[in-house]
Amino acid sequence: MGMISDLPDQMLLEILSWLPTTEVVATMLLSKQWKFLWKQVPKLYYNYSEHEGRDFSEFVSRSLQSQVAPSFKSLKLSVSPYCDSRDVKNWIDLAVSRFVLELEIDLTAAQNPMITALPKSMYTCGTLSCLRLKALVLDDIPEDYPICLSSLNYLYLSVSIQVSADKFIGKLSAGAPLLKKTVVQGPVYGDEFLDSMTSYSELRSFTTCLSEWGPTVDSYFNKLEHLCMCTCSSGWWDLLINFLQHSPILRQLQLIKSCNSRPLSSGNQPGFTSTTHVPECLSTTLQTLEWRDYAETEFDMPVVSFLLKKATRLTEAKIFPESAAGPIEKLRIRTGLAKLSRGSPLCHLNLGN
Repeated sequence: MGMISDLPDQMLLEILSWLPTTEVVATMLLSKQWKFLWKQVPKLYYNYSEHEGRDFSEFVSRSLQSQVAPSFKSLKLSVSPYCDSRDVKNWIDLAVSRFVLELEIDLTAAQNPMITALPKSMYTCGTLSCLRLKALVLDDIPEDYPICLSSLNYLYLSVSIQVSADKFIGKLSAGAPLLKKTVVQGPVYGDEFLDSMTSYSELRSFTTCLSEWGPTVDSYFNKLEHLCMCTCSSGWWDLLINFLQHSPILRQLQLIKSCNSRPLSSGNQPGFTSTTHVPECLSTTLQTLEWRDYAETEFDMPVVSFLLKKATRLTEAKIFPESAAGPIEKLRIRTGLAKLSRGSPLCHLNLGN
């Protein structure tokens, strides 16, 4: 114990920042030196699963109020099913008052929809650079709420399936002029959402896993360089082509299956139709393609064939068969992929292990 206690306080605080806050608070019992050190830790992580009993909310409230660090580098909350929405709002207010840089609220374990409106203070947090909201039920932002997230550059939203949050996301993002990367998961479908997304001059990376989709992409993502799309939904390839046609400098394309949605049967799923208008980025800027859980279905095959043939500047294509496939099936898939025509003579085909 003596060796670690001899380290400078700043180094000890850095070490403590990597531990769950429940363990950090417990260090106060080690010695007089440690009795108050935990109150200065700038990175806080509360996970109800690591805290026994129903007093999680009381523990979070008391430990947050005891903090003396002038600012929070990060506050991550994995909320207990027994938490009250008022407590969560108070914690966010406190984080904003401490000039929080990264804020993550995870309500995955909540028994019932908990939050429909975030505290007003969060929308004007000038220090917030990273915001992650998971499993929230979100209503539209009230008209009288000013939105000025002047430092926000990363936004992750996993929205409850009970409420469409396109208006919320549109308004929130509109107040973040430096936003560069956005990840959206959930039933977000609306023209207002897309209009807002295409208005950001700085947006360079966009990840989407949308179980439903209504509109088409009408505006341009003029600076978008990285697109990651989930292949779980019906007709995802039509949305993909639509995005490619409106992302003129796209360099990286990832296709993944990030959720557990079961693919629709062929009778319920529209087939891929090769477009006569090849997206500009395929012939000018796209350099890497990554496709995970490729299944070589009657829907996936024409899509991968189209991309490999039309992407004339492609330097690498990583295509990995679905993990559930057996060795013989994977070999058959790889053999079929290796035979596909490639429009770029420089394209290296990586078919995984």
